[in-house]
Amino acid sequence: MPINSNLDEFYPSVSDNNNLYFTMDSPEGLGKDDIYLSKWAQSTYQKPVLLSENINSSGYEFNAFISKKEDFILFTKYNAEDGHGSGDLYISKKDVDGNWQKSTNLGLPINSKYMEYCPFYDETNGILYFTSKRQQVTPKTFKNILDFKNYIKNGENGLSKIYGTSFKIE
Repeated sequence: MPINSNLDEFYPSVSDNNNLYFTMDSPEGLGKDDIYLSKWAQSTYQKPVLLSENINSSGYEFNAFISKKEDFILFTKYNAEDGHGSGDLYISKKDVDGNWQKSTNLGLPINSKYMEYCPFYDETNGILYFTSKRQQVTPKTFKNILDFKNYIKNGENGLSKIYGTSFKIE
């Protein structure tokens, strides 16, 4: 069964066994954007299945990164009750029966009051990469347009930037 449809599917992530995790905006989901799994079997992808309420909610869950062994998943929840702001990164691990456990917020300082999204975890080196719109912009007078451009290019300016941090997943 094809994955693509007339709905919005985005941000695919594939485990070592070729199972595909992705975000889909479907009227059959729990919320606006939800995370789905399409298993790889008999050399083809199977019908997408909505992940449980331990991952998805009536809100927005998106941008899932699945681990190679499919034992943990990182993703963004938008405006969650236990969140720190706009969008936060969460993790869920599988229990001994292979079911996803209730997701938990990765906390500060990885998350901020701004949007964090698009996680990628380098399992070999233990580095979490993610995009953030965090900002530390303060009012400033600029000498010229070049001074302004240099200011915007550097630091946490509210424009989406990629961050990396050491992070151990146990």
